[in-house]
Amino acid sequence: MIIGLVWATNVGKSTLFNRLIGQFRAIVTDIPGTTRDILYHKAELDEVGEAIFADSPGLFDFTDERPLIQKIIDQSDLILFVVDDTAGITAKEQQISEYITKQQKKSQTILIINKLDKKRKESQTDLALSDYYHMGFDDMVGISAKTKRNVADLKDLIIKKNYFLTQKQEEESDSPVFQNMTGENKGIPIAILGKPNAGKSTLLNKLVGQNLSKVENVAGTTRDYVVGSFTIAKKLYTIYDTAGIRKKWSMHGIEKIAYDKTMDMLEYVRPVVIFMVDATEGITHRDMTLLAEINRLALPIIFALNKSDLLTEKEMKQVMDTTIRMMDFAKYIPILPISAQTGKGTESFFKFVHDLRKEAEKRIETNPLNKIISAEFFQRPPRFPQNKICKIMYATQVDINAPTFLVFVNHKARANFSFKKWIENTIRKHFGFIGVPLVIRFKDRREGGEERTRPGESLESIQKARDKRQQEIEKNAKKIMTKRRKKQAK
Repeated sequence: MIIGLVWATNVGKSTLFNRLIGQFRAIVTDIPGTTRDILYHKAELDEVGEAIFADSPGLFDFTDERPLIQKIIDQSDLILFVVDDTAGITAKEQQISEYITKQQKKSQTILIINKLDKKRKESQTDLALSDYYHMGFDDMVGISAKTKRNVADLKDLIIKKNYFLTQKQEEESDSPVFQNMTGENKGIPIAILGKPNAGKSTLLNKLVGQNLSKVENVAGTTRDYVVGSFTIAKKLYTIYDTAGIRKKWSMHGIEKIAYDKTMDMLEYVRPVVIFMVDATEGITHRDMTLLAEINRLALPIIFALNKSDLLTEKEMKQVMDTTIRMMDFAKYIPILPISAQTGKGTESFFKFVHDLRKEAEKRIETNPLNKIISAEFFQRPPRFPQNKICKIMYATQVDINAPTFLVFVNHKARANFSFKKWIENTIRKHFGFIGVPLVIRFKDRREGGEERTRPGESLESIQKARDKRQQEIEKNAKKIMTKRRKKQAK
């Protein structure tokens, strides 16, 4: 069942959306225009089962908002038409009502009068509803999403409307359109990141094949991440279009919430990241800072220079040279010039995404890993200051996605940045890991070494032996101190 929430800016749809699904998914503020894209979420409803909620945007310009609202009405099995009681019926509500009538979906619509708590007492609910009978909807309910007033009644009404979910609609729930709306956690995950107005939403729409994300030549159009999915060469991909990320200290309120949600999503989903930069502007220090923030999560990354079709061949070469030079710290990241508008260069994305995913999940056996490291240590040993050599006892891979290597050394304190880089370069030289950051941790051979037991031994017997040795040390120390006192007395 697809349930669409439609109507005006800051009418309280996002608050109601969160109430119905029982969690904080839509961004809710008192700022008009907070929700800027259609937001889909899958949830379980009592006696209904799995449902897809579609939250419509509330934009300043109704001309831009209307096509998205109409799209939700067209694809929804049940429409929740939300009206702000403090504002009443305006020309916008009238147009939405006319479109619902035109599509013959009045019987599939619940008219919701929200914000009754602003000027109506609970005893005045019926009186409030009487003001809206002229709109011709059979099913109406007056609520306050903020205070949860009558939200339970609304849920009961949704359950009663469940008979509209026919067997045919259930069969259509596996169609590509359904996948494009609910693609979260399906297939190979891809996330598009970058500064505002880098072309992320344009690329999403190009890859998915429909206008899933709103595109404007205005920085900050996307406020919440948008999810879509598609199939290429019989492989399913899930793609996340994220909000443009500016400097941390310039983000306030809603932008800060969107940024935190994006970083949480990246850490949980662990997608292949397409990091987009506007080639006409070139790579900036903010791009480098943002890339470093993503790199700390150890996610596989593709660096995409967008709008390359707007540059001459000579200009593009200069941009590429500058990018390669500035990304010297991460030579393993592939750099691809693309045009999200025309689709040029995006054909190779899927091969890179698939290969990077395989690289991130690759596991190296301990024996060949140590043979390679030992041979490299002998042929081209790393340099250490003042001959403070850090010897490698052995190394092993302990995790995938992100690939994590634990290296046992004789002196952990001597394992400096240069030594860590030497190990990383050695692993990459022989085992690849293109586009994937490596996590390398050091452990002193003495850390935990004393806890190892011989056959037949237990940790309890080892602890007793330690206590015995400690008592002997204290006993010997007392003897030495007694001798010294006697000498001093003489």
